[in-house]
Formats: sequence, structure tokens, C-alpha cells
Amino acid sequence: MAQLGQFGAPLAEVLPRLRTAGRVGLHASGLMSGWATALPMDEVDRSFFRNSFNGSMELHERVLSDPDKREALARAEREDLFTLPLFLGAILSDVGRVRHKQRHGLQELRVEPEDSFPYPDYYLTDFHNQANGGLSLRAALTYEWQIRILFMGANRLMRQGVIDQIPEGSHLDILDVACGPATWMSQAWLQNRRHRYTGIDLSPSYLEAARLLRRKATLLQMNAEQMLPEWTERFDLLTCIWLFHELPRPAIERVTAEMARVLEPGGTLVFMDAIQQGDASSEEMGSFEHFETYFNEPYFQDYTRLNLPELFARHGLRVVKTERWFMSKLLVLRKEG
Repeated sequence: MAQLGQFGAPLAEVLPRLRTAGRVGLHASGLMSGWATALPMDEVDRSFFRNSFNGSMELHERVLSDPDKREALARAEREDLFTLPLFLGAILSDVGRVRHKQRHGLQELRVEPEDSFPYPDYYLTDFHNQANGGLSLRAALTYEWQIRILFMGANRLMRQGVIDQIPEGSHLDILDVACGPATWMSQAWLQNRRHRYTGIDLSPSYLEAARLLRRKATLLQMNAEQMLPEWTERFDLLTCIWLFHELPRPAIERVTAEMARVLEPGGTLVFMDAIQQGDASSEEMGSFEHFETYFNEPYFQDYTRLNLPELFARHGLRVVKTERWFMSKLLVLRKEG
């Protein structure tokens, strides 16, 4: 029995790491296959993938070492099974779209909305190289799988950084700016963050996806550059996840001003977006230039040069915490006053 105990201890440590490596490796192989099909890979890309694999492994091990977070993740990911067939059916179409645009020298294609909502001009493009861009219901329903493959299974793990900054309970009024399908809310709810949530987004399709997935939130179609006048100092806490890299600078400035306006004095903004220049090595950042082509992210490179603390300070928001969560950075800010 002593020998079994001595052998069993290291085995118990190795097995979780093997399961994690299998999970990350499965998503990484999907990402590499799609990337290589649409774009030729060079040494910079291969180095990027190696660093990304190691980074995803590290985050998996850090977050999943907490049994409660591991259980919440497992339960939250079950809903992804409903949209997996739709995602698999969309892969060939999306890769073919990238190749078509490459052959014809096209960076982006115009999207024509079917409703009368006053969309900003920059929004009417085929973001992520998908037909109808942000207005596509298919894109909305498969969004979580897109970023799950892109981040090698770490999509929900990165957003755990946002959830960790929200107190437990049900006493706060929280606004999620550009909520999309609001996937993180179900994960937060499972971890006793059962607050009063409001989500706003430009896309009726992403909001419809959030409703189909039964988010416990008030969901409104709205441009974050111009929120409701009566919302001044309305919310205790704001979240903003992966928005700024999709906006031109003037829009970023207006959204920041509006977030500062609707947040109560002393309130908290929990902000997450992609890492920027200076946050990572040149090897880790090397393939980001391909985002503009492969994912049609026309403002991504400019975002990586944006001075976020300086931007927020202009609007009375002070950085109190900065953390890196794999390919994302987290900023926690307080509104002065």
C-alpha cells in the first residue's frame, strides 16, 4: 500500500495536467487547421502558436485549480453543445470567405442592415469575415465557439478575471457595455453573482442569441456612444469586455465618456480587452498583424498602441488594478468623486 501511495501521488498530479493539455491541444489543432487553410504560416506564426499554447495551459491550470470555478466552467460550457453543429457547419463557409477575399484583394465587404436602427458606419462591415458581420444571427450563436478555438479553450477562463472583480450577492445594478450574447453572465450567476444586469449591444442578432440562451438580464439594442440620458450615475458597476479593439479612436473616446457618465461616483468599471504593445514579448505579439486580415479587425493594430490609463484618466476613471489574463488584459477602474 505504501508503494501504491508513493506511485499514486505523482500520478494524481500528472493526470489533471494531461487532461488540460488534451483540452488545449484539441482547440489548438482546430485553430491551426483553420489558420493554415486560409493563410500561409511562417515562423512568426508558429512561434505565436507555441507561446499561445503555453499561455493557455498556464491559465487553465491557474483557474481550474479552484474546484468552484472548475464546476462553474463545466456547467456553463454545457450550453455550447447546443450551438456546436451550427459552428461546424459554418467553418468551411467562413474559411472560403477569407480565401475569396484574398484572391480578389478585398479587406472588407459592406453589410446592409435590414432594419432602420441608426448604426454607425464603422459597424457595417463583415467583422470576423462573416456574412453580415455583427448583424448575423449565425455569427451570434456560434460566437462562443469562434473565440473558444481562437483562445485554445481559454475564452471563459479569461472572463473569469472579470467575474472575480464582482462581489457576490444580488445588490448591485450592473451594466455590460457591448454585451454580445452575454455568455459570461451565466458563469457569473453560477458563482453567486446574481445582481441586476443590463446588457446593451448594437446587434439585434447578438441580443436575440442572448435571449435564446436565457440570460438573466435586461437586454437593449443601444449604441454605447450615446446611452440613455436618464442613465446618468445610474449604475454601481460597469463591465466592458473585448470592445475597444473593434472601434475607431473617436468612437472609443465617446464610449469612454458615456461609461464615465452612467457610472455612479465611486463606482467600478471592470474592463477587459486584448493585450497591447508592451504587455507581451514581440514573439507573443507577432501574429496579431494577421488579425486584420484573417478576422477583419480593421482597428486592432491601432488599439494595441492606445494608452488606456491616459484615456480613462481624461474621463475621471482611475486605474486601481491591472492584470494579464492570457491574451487579454484586465483593468479595474474607479470613478472619482
